[in-house]
Amino acid sequence: MEKPSLSEAVARATRSPSVSIAYWLSALLLVVGVLAFLSGAIVIPGVQAPQVNLQSEKPFLLVLTIFLGTKLLLEILKPLFRAGLKDRFRTEADIFSIFQVFSYVAWLGALGFAVYVLLGGNFAEIGVLGGAVVFGVLLFILQEPLMNCVGWAILVTRRVYKLGDRIEVNNTKGYVVAISPMNTTVREFGGWMSRDTFTGRYATIPNKSVLTSNVFNYTKDTPFIWTEILVSITYESNLRRAEEIVLEAANEIVGDLMQDNKEAVREKYEFRDLATYVIEDPTVRWRMRDSWVELGIVFFCPAYRKGYYESEVTKRILEKIADEPNVQIAYPHNVSVPFGRTVPHDAVPSATLPPPR
Repeated sequence: MEKPSLSEAVARATRSPSVSIAYWLSALLLVVGVLAFLSGAIVIPGVQAPQVNLQSEKPFLLVLTIFLGTKLLLEILKPLFRAGLKDRFRTEADIFSIFQVFSYVAWLGALGFAVYVLLGGNFAEIGVLGGAVVFGVLLFILQEPLMNCVGWAILVTRRVYKLGDRIEVNNTKGYVVAISPMNTTVREFGGWMSRDTFTGRYATIPNKSVLTSNVFNYTKDTPFIWTEILVSITYESNLRRAEEIVLEAANEIVGDLMQDNKEAVREKYEFRDLATYVIEDPTVRWRMRDSWVELGIVFFCPAYRKGYYESEVTKRILEKIADEPNVQIAYPHNVSVPFGRTVPHDAVPSATLPPPR
């Protein structure tokens, strides 16, 4: 069975079925009906309304109505947002992030209106000194949430990352599935897994981390990421042939992919000089170690399939080396020499590295 893409998952999560609208509409009508019955505006034959003085509870009842009405309004507008913006944005995740911003603004407006109602429609009643004291206390108590809200504002305006991006913050790696004013939720990958495989856990990252920590976004400009596979070759091997094998294996697996997407990657360069520095074709790097030569093959591939391409290139390298008698993988091992004996000089094989041209 084919796994749904992230955009499809977000689309299902953000769909507003009619049952949701009906649920909140029913809740609002129920509250209004109960209030009308208690106030005597609605008379039910055979049922006597209790004697309840709603005047003293009027502000709280209005606040309840405001919140229910706001929720109902957002449920109605959710599918309208999707229908109106689907032609302007590439993915459902982008539409959902915009609707999130709109919903937070709506809830903030509803909260402000509720405070206005609870104060009797006159903010001046609390006084300047009282307002300053309340503001100071709230600022001290809510400093952490406020930092998270500031981080959220930066995320929304600067687009440090968005829904569907692959990020790493505070040693936590994952795909962004939700962004709220307080925190960001990611579906974790990596962790105890040897490759970038999903762990099955959700991780929550406080938004203030945008202000206090490094944020790594693997997919901000392109869906590709560079990676490197290291191969240890013995000094006695034909190192030139080993380089050819490693390069052939990478070209067979990712060569066409890199060639087809080279221009798309190059378009994202901030400066034209980067075309000289950034690797756009499979490239082998050499490094001398104590007992072996390290060949590193560098290439780019889709970020979400990094583990797959690393595995495929590794398998192809091993298959080719197995068919090449003059190339040997270096691995830790011990050589025992009896005490008092020496190894003849001509018994030590020499490296087959040809002289440089």
